Amino acid sequence: MPTIALLRGVNVGGNRKVPMAALKAVAQSLGLTKVQTYIQSGNLVFEGETNRADLEAALEREFGFSVAVTLRSAEQWQVVIARNPYPEQAEADSSKVHVSSLDAIPQEAGLTALRAVAIGTEEWTDEWTHDGLHLYLHTPGGLSQSKLNADKLKVGATTRNWRTVLKLGELVTGT
Repeated sequence: MPTIALLRGVNVGGNRKVPMAALKAVAQSLGLTKVQTYIQSGNLVFEGETNRADLEAALEREFGFSVAVTLRSAEQWQVVIARNPYPEQAEADSSKVHVSSLDAIPQEAGLTALRAVAIGTEEWTDEWTHDGLHLYLHTPGGLSQSKLNADKLKVGATTRNWRTVLKLGELVTGT
């Protein structure tokens, strides 16, 4: 069954460069098969057995810096897609809906901190929905303009736009 690995904070603003061909080679060196990457933001799909710690260690050996990785099974990813609380917004503009994949379920204090964020302007109102290991964001003004930030949850998180979420879903299901 395919697995998705989401690398956190690579290839952003020319920093922490991870070439996708090298990422693919690292995965293959761990014995993973059917390895695919998607765009430059650190999305990896593969078959085979590995764990987060082994993948993170291999990435650090190869690139010389630590890279946090979040793993999701194909089944888990299909649930992420199915539970999108903003389907109409995603249909209208997939660049305005995002999913943050969390390393752990946040404590109530983290959710309270996120609730305290000013989430709108006169032109738009940002929305968010927490669902277990995922935080769904609808940011009509764009994520870069939003004050919503999964860092408030005090758990590791990596965020992908809805277009990427759907493409990764296609890659793990072969559709």
